[in-house]
Amino acid sequence: MTTKLISKVHSKEISIRYSLMAFVFWILTLGWIAVIFYLSAESDIESSNLSGSILMFINELCNTNYVDDSILRMAAHSSEFALLTFFTYMALSSTNKISNKTSYSESPVKLMRSDNEMNIIFTLWFTILNAIFDEYHQLFVTGRDGSIFDVMIDMIGIVIVLILIRIIFTIYLKSKGRTEVVYT
Repeated sequence: MTTKLISKVHSKEISIRYSLMAFVFWILTLGWIAVIFYLSAESDIESSNLSGSILMFINELCNTNYVDDSILRMAAHSSEFALLTFFTYMALSSTNKISNKTSYSESPVKLMRSDNEMNIIFTLWFTILNAIFDEYHQLFVTGRDGSIFDVMIDMIGIVIVLILIRIIFTIYLKSKGRTEVVYT
């Protein structure tokens, strides 16, 4: 009985490791979206109190007064979406590797040349849509407003992480003496 089960798993070529990784990173992705939503749901007073406390802590820690509220808020926007970008990329990448038979290479529509490029483009769209939704959500929160400028700040974090992922992926492949699988 167990040999039949094992042979079924092997015939489908399902990776338990990537299944577990995908599960963990999707939980992290959805959890981080919930944290972003929670922080966006705070009123202007609650948000100002939180950033004021963090600002005071940073200035005391660094023994300076150079960091102001606007710099802190821009760094927070960029950082929270940079982390969301990393989680999303890892979730998509792991999901794509669960089975050799279900990669983007099997897709009838090949928009990009490789699985990595597909993961990057899907991550980009997913995180930008979340940034837009975050700002839209703030339109309905007391004392807050949505801003295209904030979406642009979010995009800085998103793009920086995706560029770093692309560079690290390329360096990793070169260190292993491999090239990226390209679909033509």
